[in-house]
Amino acid sequence: MPIALKGVGVTAPDSPEVTLLHDMNFTLQEGSVTLLIGRAGSGKSTLLQVMSGLLKPQAGTITVDEQPIWLKPTKADSKQLLRFGLTFQFPEQQLFARSIHQEFVYSLRPYKLPVEERDRRIREATHAIDPHGVIFAMDRSPFALSGGEQRRLALATTFATEPDWLLMDEPTAGLEAAAVRELLRMLRERTRGGLVVATHDLDTFFPLADRVLVLDHGELVFDGSPQQLCRAPEVLARAGVGLPSCAEASQELARVGIAIAPDQLTPALAASAILAALGEAGSASASAPAAPLAATPVAQPPRPAPRPAPEPPAPQAGWLKLDPRAKWLLYLLLAIGTMGQQGWGSLAVAAALVGCAFLGLPRSVLRGIRKIAMSFAIFLIFSVSLAGIEFSPLGYSVENGWSTTFILTRLFVVLMAGCWLAMSTPYGQLVQGLNWALTYLYKVKLPVASFALAVSFVFRFIPLIMREWQEFSVIVRARGKASVRPGSVRVRDIPALVVPLLLGMFHKAEQMTIAMEMKQIDGTTLLLRKNMLEWERADTIVVVVALLAWVLLLVT
Repeated sequence: MPIALKGVGVTAPDSPEVTLLHDMNFTLQEGSVTLLIGRAGSGKSTLLQVMSGLLKPQAGTITVDEQPIWLKPTKADSKQLLRFGLTFQFPEQQLFARSIHQEFVYSLRPYKLPVEERDRRIREATHAIDPHGVIFAMDRSPFALSGGEQRRLALATTFATEPDWLLMDEPTAGLEAAAVRELLRMLRERTRGGLVVATHDLDTFFPLADRVLVLDHGELVFDGSPQQLCRAPEVLARAGVGLPSCAEASQELARVGIAIAPDQLTPALAASAILAALGEAGSASASAPAAPLAATPVAQPPRPAPRPAPEPPAPQAGWLKLDPRAKWLLYLLLAIGTMGQQGWGSLAVAAALVGCAFLGLPRSVLRGIRKIAMSFAIFLIFSVSLAGIEFSPLGYSVENGWSTTFILTRLFVVLMAGCWLAMSTPYGQLVQGLNWALTYLYKVKLPVASFALAVSFVFRFIPLIMREWQEFSVIVRARGKASVRPGSVRVRDIPALVVPLLLGMFHKAEQMTIAMEMKQIDGTTLLLRKNMLEWERADTIVVVVALLAWVLLLVT
């Protein structure tokens, strides 16, 4: 069951000019243990998602047993997806069910196993992590477990699927030494399939690995055994990865005249090599006159070659460089003017004005706006279909449907204006612009401090929720083996997405609240911060245009 990647290339979803993986060519054989190493951002997690069928590459092909994973442009082969098990960096975040048994059932549901086979897999997986059956009772809530127990449970739900290929992303992150030993025991006891691990923990996984792939800025810069890599420390230095302990020990011992090979991957092998080196040194000293001990010169790995300095960012164009206060005023005038429209002609004028505001925005921003617009269009069609239904007598009222269409279309124009404001203005500038206006209300003793704090939270959490939604949707697709368009989930998988998402948001809100209490930050603090905004001539022009647009909407 080999996995073969030929010419695989991946670009960032919202920035096609940014390359995440470039020209990946390698084949992983059945039963092998392969490590992916590289600095943060080198492409390890992206490569795991590509190999598991969660992310479609823009170039190249991926095959398992010479069968392609992707049969359609936007859908992977569901049979191929069942052959992979992917665990993420913090797998305990995927838990959502009411009981441990339901967690296993959800992970095994795509395989459509007979009840007897399903129960056998659950028993074997739980026995591996809890031989006495005390901690992981089937009717116990997964949220009653400790953090370490939750991680073991999440790993067990993946092991229960008995995948042909187990892909793991930083499995030892945040684990104590005992938990790491337990994880290694579970991996060694696997009797089928291959293993691919993306990790920074070289000392833990080098003795287990058959092969190491080193990534640097999305490119494959080394492909060989752990022993070969230890003998080539310059590769790790250039890739920004620290040396394993065996290579560091070899260099330090060489400084005092004890030469051992740098590829002794375990402490036992290193100890034997040191004893052998000391024995040879003792024999040599007995047969030769004493001489002062001189430090053996050690070849240091070359310094990483300096990378070309990044090109200076292109100057911001159009709306992106304007003062947020001017954009706030433009948004408010467009929204007020749009909500006052009562006819389709005047609403078309308002829509045209809002549409002009999108001119000059980056293409990635426009793609995000298009997704929002399509979702609202589905909501509009559904709402209009229900609004016109009449029951006495049974029929459909075109007048009611048309009225609902107008109201929702008007709301849609205002929504697009809000999206333009959010997409064209960084979070910090949005808050600064609003706080500037609220400061004047605060000076006249109006209670706006709490409002300023609430608005700051809203603008902080909206992009955070969107980002977390994307991350958890990937986790759900990995567990549910859903052959759907990347970025979407099935209706039946929504609970597995929403519950972890809400728990994650509550946790982040709690952390932020504690941090604000420790720093004694409140709404008043936000209002009293020094204003760093600078008003320019272009901002004045925008305000004048906004006033003219508002007047135009009033008279139409």
